[in-house]
Amino acid sequence: MYHLIKKDILMQKRAMKLSLLLMIFFTFTLSQLELVGYTVAVLAVTYQLALGASSLEDKNNSDKILISLPIKRNIIVLSKYVSVYVYAAYAILFYSLINAIGHILHLPLDFPLTLSGVMGAVVAVTLFSSISFPLIFKYGYLKSKMANIIIFFVIIFGGTAFFKFINAGENLALSQKLTAFLSEMSNAGTFILLVGVLLVMISVSYAISLSFYNKREF
Repeated sequence: MYHLIKKDILMQKRAMKLSLLLMIFFTFTLSQLELVGYTVAVLAVTYQLALGASSLEDKNNSDKILISLPIKRNIIVLSKYVSVYVYAAYAILFYSLINAIGHILHLPLDFPLTLSGVMGAVVAVTLFSSISFPLIFKYGYLKSKMANIIIFFVIIFGGTAFFKFINAGENLALSQKLTAFLSEMSNAGTFILLVGVLLVMISVSYAISLSFYNKREF
């Protein structure tokens, strides 16, 4: 699995360089949006790299090569899901580095590494990959490209609209409850519950993707 993830990263050298520029851009443009901006920024980079790898594989017919090798299909599918969190971790670490440099240089940036920010990003990434990957493994990247673009923007604009809704004056109580919930992420019980929900979501998605991939003919 390690080598499959490494392969996805190495074949995206140009995309990795572009992602660095995107993260610098997002830090300056989305930092004022706080939790929402942080979530969108991490999701955007993860989307770029995860689907970029699928795009290159689709264009180069890499699936035909992979299934001809002594690699089980479940490992191929699992590596894609794991790679999503590798990309998200990469984005989170780089945003933290940019934020630290910004503070040293006294730049007007506020993209700190917080537990609520990380969990928001993980939830968004998990939700996106749970919906996106089954489509890719069933139809291939090119055929599911438009659907994945729609899913990406639905999650972004839907999430943004949700936060605007709960922050409205008449929904202040709901906003306060959500803020309290996020601030209590350090509580072991709450954290375990959220992780459990995400694990169930990603596990079901993985099982569906594997079923589709096993039935595909190349």
